[in-house]
Amino acid sequence: MKKKLIYCMTVLMLIFGGGIGWYEYYKAVVPDALTIRYGSREQFDLSIPALINIPGSEEWCSLLQPFSMTADQTGTYEMPVRLLGIIPLKTIEVQAVTERYAIPCGCPVGIYMKTDGVMVIDTVSLIDKNGNEVSPTANVLQTGDYILAVDGRPITEKEELSAAVDQGMGQRMILTLRRKGEVIDVAYTPAEVTNGVYKAGVWVRDDMQGIGTLTYISDGSYGALGHGVNDADTGLLVEASEGELHKAKVLGIEKGDIGNPGSVVGSVDYSEQGILGTIEKNTECGIMGRIYDPEDVAGEKDQVPYPVGYKQDAYIGKAAIWSDVSGELKEYEVEITAIHMGGSQSTKGIELYVTDPELIALTGGIIQGMSGSPIIQNGRLIGAVTHVFVKDPTRGYGIFLEEMM
Repeated sequence: MKKKLIYCMTVLMLIFGGGIGWYEYYKAVVPDALTIRYGSREQFDLSIPALINIPGSEEWCSLLQPFSMTADQTGTYEMPVRLLGIIPLKTIEVQAVTERYAIPCGCPVGIYMKTDGVMVIDTVSLIDKNGNEVSPTANVLQTGDYILAVDGRPITEKEELSAAVDQGMGQRMILTLRRKGEVIDVAYTPAEVTNGVYKAGVWVRDDMQGIGTLTYISDGSYGALGHGVNDADTGLLVEASEGELHKAKVLGIEKGDIGNPGSVVGSVDYSEQGILGTIEKNTECGIMGRIYDPEDVAGEKDQVPYPVGYKQDAYIGKAAIWSDVSGELKEYEVEITAIHMGGSQSTKGIELYVTDPELIALTGGIIQGMSGSPIIQNGRLIGAVTHVFVKDPTRGYGIFLEEMM
């Protein structure tokens, strides 16, 4: 009766003015992709007034009730979804895989990445040799641009950019940029600030470093953080060309409080001996790469692989996170309070609440540096911690592991 009422109310709202808003809402609820285990019967519950066509079946099933499906073979399938059984809403991509395993970690790691080109942070005004305020690169460069070459000569470091400006002696220069994925050429003329000294008037960056938490290792590969590494000044995802994962250890804790997310105070061994592996990708869902020797990674609990949990495996209720914030890898109790299978923010698919008194006493809940802490539920590795609620450090978000993998 209740679900029929929801269905009827939705029809009326779509008819009387709120149609677009509700359409977008239901579109966000439906996931873009799902992963299922080959040969296993998987059940899903989206509870929306729509119909779905399950692969291998000519019938359309109502999403007001839970539905299940079984993949007879591995591969990729498509499941179209129609709102109210009429309006095309989305096509879900379903990937059928064999059972996957990963080793939960939870230990701190150091991060060092080289940007893929010289990253533009901002343009600035200068005073030229005549006392005039000038901005050579204003309206030419944009925050988030990556400078790839100067007058056709490739550059990868900010010192190379500075040297090119010095050698140009104030002549018009062509910069090759990558801007939002597109490679373009722009022209500008450096300003002479004193006799024979020229400046471009731009703040740039060519590398990035920090500390985070290693989530998992699987077949020599790893995933960490659960969210991308963003530039501290621009907030933009850093486009990396290469990088290294380093050994790190926790030295202290800045406890979180209302309005203050707190943080892990740690040290990173950036020496050659401290390298644990490579950083090959910096994505919205975390950093990924190769581990040279899993035995070198501190904090793993006996190197025991856990089966990977998918979105349909997670449920509201008790779970645990693994973290080394005390200086020793421990399991802490949490409660999963909400699950979002769809939506544009893949790093916030899980909402959780820290209930472990030991962790609350130590950190106040979730703090910066804990991003990537693995989430374990019902014997499966289902995700990783990603964000903390600034107004309540005992609450935060997590990402489903399938998004990371």
